[in-house]
Amino acid sequence: MSASKLLSICIPAYNRPLWLKRALESITIANAESRDDIEIVVTDDSSSTECESVTQEVLQNWSGSWKYIYNQPRLGMAKNWNYSIQVASGEYVLVLHDDDFLLPNAITKIVKVIQRYKKQFSVFLFGVNVVNESEKIIKTQGFREDQDLLPQQAIQKLMSNSSFVRFPALVINRDLFEKVGYFNEKIGGVADLEMWIRIFSKHSILCLSETTAAYTVHEAALTTDMFNEEVIEKLLHLFRLVDDLNILEQRVFEDCKSNFFHQFILAGTYRQLKQGHYPEAVKIIDLFQNDSLELNRPSLKWQTIRFLFQLILRLYNVYS
Repeated sequence: MSASKLLSICIPAYNRPLWLKRALESITIANAESRDDIEIVVTDDSSSTECESVTQEVLQNWSGSWKYIYNQPRLGMAKNWNYSIQVASGEYVLVLHDDDFLLPNAITKIVKVIQRYKKQFSVFLFGVNVVNESEKIIKTQGFREDQDLLPQQAIQKLMSNSSFVRFPALVINRDLFEKVGYFNEKIGGVADLEMWIRIFSKHSILCLSETTAAYTVHEAALTTDMFNEEVIEKLLHLFRLVDDLNILEQRVFEDCKSNFFHQFILAGTYRQLKQGHYPEAVKIIDLFQNDSLELNRPSLKWQTIRFLFQLILRLYNVYS
């Protein structure tokens, strides 16, 4: 192992060897010229040795710095994220989930930004291509120009857009985790948003116009795990935490909350509609009926989409 690097790319792996191979090769092949600036960290929570074999296959002849750790016993999602960061040695970390990947020349772009701005910023947010399982670009999510967001602005963006932060787009100074804490291992699928709230409420964010990664959306992923009453309650708890911070004016806070939940629930509804799963789509859109979910009128965009989805479901005689 070499001395600490500028950037650690942390890959918490779990039973997806083919995706993991793509993620690793997006570093070792598509960004081969950047090997001297980075280390790769794979913390493997898998139930088999397939991911270990893939890691050895891809990295054994790679001249860069890397480490592979097989977790025994299995750590679980958020704890594996934390462990990958804790065993990293880079000044900054990028958590690359095993089904996401970096774009060509991404590391060069990221390193240049860190070197230029690291005395001013601890957090960088880049653009991403949102892709399907065939790597077809669904949309590019990013910024027209570089901009820095003060904590109030960052929290407003975060809490009004349920997909404002995509994991592989975020580069964070590793020491920051010692200050704000690591991912909460007890709150399941909202652990990432809870972490971004802690970071964004205290630190300015530099948003970059460069697109550096691909974020994979799976057709059936997370629908039952994320779009349900339990998650709605967890998200409402996070909004209460933000309200207690007194960062946003009350009117702005309520507008953020309404737009966030409309985007979140309608995204889940869309996934089911796209697959023709109309009863499942009804279950998700009915989350708006949650007694605790008191929402202002959202932006015209979300009003229109909600109306259209309800109309489609009525046409199929599955919504009243």
